[in-house]
Amino acid sequence: MRARDRRIVQAIALITVLPALLVLHWVDDVHNVRKNLEPPVKAATVARGASGTLGGAEWRLQQRQAAPGPGPDTASLRLVLAVRPLDAAGVKLLGSYGLTYRLRDGDGHEWSAAGLALGTPRVGAWARVTVSASVPRSKTGSVALEVRPPAYRRTKGALPSLRFAP
Repeated sequence: MRARDRRIVQAIALITVLPALLVLHWVDDVHNVRKNLEPPVKAATVARGASGTLGGAEWRLQQRQAAPGPGPDTASLRLVLAVRPLDAAGVKLLGSYGLTYRLRDGDGHEWSAAGLALGTPRVGAWARVTVSASVPRSKTGSVALEVRPPAYRRTKGALPSLRFAP
């Protein structure tokens, strides 16, 4: 093989191998982030009308309302939760930064939601938390609400959470 042909073959090999190496490096980084930074979640499913305990508080889904959303195929979903702190840790959890609300469907799609606690939480007294999100109109009746405590409070093992059945 002539020197010029050999250089062309080497350049083509470099052009094809370099992106493959970058993709492998990226996949490895994604795996490390999921393994080390995203905590595993252990969700306790709460049936309709029932209540569940999370972080020193009793949680119950009271109301679920869907309204037309900003787009033609979207809906604004509003869920009202009743929360009763059972101890000081429950009061601290309810007023803490990092408490997350997510909506999930059966296909694995996930939407983030915003929660707003009304009033000052007290031990033994019920408080209201309104959670709102925009979801596809076809999913309003089939999404489950998931409540997760802040990830920085977790100990070893999976992060506990509550999942309210649709």
